[in-house]
Amino acid sequence: MSYIVLARKYRPQTFTEVYAQEHVTEILHNAILSSRIAHAYLFTGPRGVGKTSMARIMAKNLNCVEGPTVTPCNVCHNCVEITAGTSTDVIEIDGASTTGVDDIRDLQKELLYAPSHSKYKIYIIDEVHMLSKNAFNALLKTLEEPPENVLFIFATTEPYKVLPTIISRCQRYDFKRIPIEAIVRRLKELTGEEQIEIDNESLHMIARKADGSLRDALSLLDQVLSYSLNKVTIDKVREIFGLIPTQVYCNLLKLIKAQDEPALLAELQRIFEHGTDLQDLVNSMLEFLRLVILRKLGMAPAEVTAEEYPVYDEIAGLFSQTGLMYMMSFLMHARGELKSSGNPYLILEMLMLKFCQLDEIEDVASILESLGKGGKSLPQRSEAPKPAPRQAAPVSPAESQPQPVTRAPEPVSASHFEFTQENLAQAWERIIARIRSVSPVSALALAKAEYSVLDNFKLRLQLAGNTNYQQVLGNKDTLQQVLAEVFGKPIRLELEQLQSTAPTQVEIVRKNLDDLKNLDDKLARFIEITDSRLSQ
Repeated sequence: MSYIVLARKYRPQTFTEVYAQEHVTEILHNAILSSRIAHAYLFTGPRGVGKTSMARIMAKNLNCVEGPTVTPCNVCHNCVEITAGTSTDVIEIDGASTTGVDDIRDLQKELLYAPSHSKYKIYIIDEVHMLSKNAFNALLKTLEEPPENVLFIFATTEPYKVLPTIISRCQRYDFKRIPIEAIVRRLKELTGEEQIEIDNESLHMIARKADGSLRDALSLLDQVLSYSLNKVTIDKVREIFGLIPTQVYCNLLKLIKAQDEPALLAELQRIFEHGTDLQDLVNSMLEFLRLVILRKLGMAPAEVTAEEYPVYDEIAGLFSQTGLMYMMSFLMHARGELKSSGNPYLILEMLMLKFCQLDEIEDVASILESLGKGGKSLPQRSEAPKPAPRQAAPVSPAESQPQPVTRAPEPVSASHFEFTQENLAQAWERIIARIRSVSPVSALALAKAEYSVLDNFKLRLQLAGNTNYQQVLGNKDTLQQVLAEVFGKPIRLELEQLQSTAPTQVEIVRKNLDDLKNLDDKLARFIEITDSRLSQ
């Protein structure tokens, strides 16, 4: 094949070409300079962050004709063979296909032979966590005391599957996800060398989709170039990956703020008709809201460019931070329901309609906050009324006269607020509503419960039936937290299970107590166990 993909063509060949892993390269650099080279290394981290590339670079540093050195020449026969993967002294092993004890025994036999034309014999085992437990145990002794000229480099994406006894015999280095800025910087360098025209927004889009993996970013760029050739635009990138433009989310949120439900559902229907994956839609909207919240907090997220900030700032000015967090919470809940629903489109439509009711949800939160600060009475809504419908009914002159406004009573000062039965009765429905979002069954049990306020901020709940009692007991901590938020102080909760109305004792009527001796043995045993009482 004449064409080499970008991920292979621009694979790092020296420490300086490895991006965003300075905490690893600096240690290995100093170890080589000071001749403190360990016999075993373990490189861990996500995919595509440079673990195997770092292992090859380390092998070239040690086996270069001019080495050990931190700057391999990359032209000697050793460096060229290691780069091509054909060196007889640097053996790369796939852990997924070399999992048994027999494979490790064959490897141990090879250790007896000295390197053919290099200083070190280096074994690079990729995805080492795939080795079996027996294979790991067979490697223990060799790994602890290998021959002087043998070095092991392990790489894995799942270090928790590697035996602790193996990890303890290695120097472990954890590779990090590559930041978006570093990926964008690297992509700019490569596109410049390849003479590719690409805008900054497209580079950020590819970097975000790569999810911290530079190799994935290069593979995505290859895919984009196959479609766009040497001129890449953001519209083509969105079309390739099926991404929804940011402006679509802006339009959705503006319609939600305006509470224009028909237009909102029509816009959502247009998104459905484009064949957008609903899971991707929810995930992308979650990411959009996250960036909006970051901008609302005055932060500068690296996922977007400075030119895109006004778009997010506009939406941040329409909603409160609480409202944005409510929407994110609803979206995360809907994401789980979409997987098992037979009609996922209905779930998203109902979710958008629920977003239009954010004002009412925030009203409930403000009521609870007022009660938590000591207010005995429920606060009146102070927000502006909803916009009038497009076709309003005519209003008579008498009805158009301004009505007197009844002022809500002033809340009681927090210093004089007491945890009383009256205040609890006023807030009880709101408390049940909060519990319903966590456990609907517990909310039903609380609705039937009898409650009484005791001294020292103590609440007694009497619940009928074992099922109701167990449901509330399982959510006791949540209920105490809600009570503390409502009344501003920790409330101790005492649960009491009411006895069933069904008879629990067997009454045996006998004219003569002496007749008990003549009872059947099983009945006498039943009376003894249940502690039944006899009545004349």
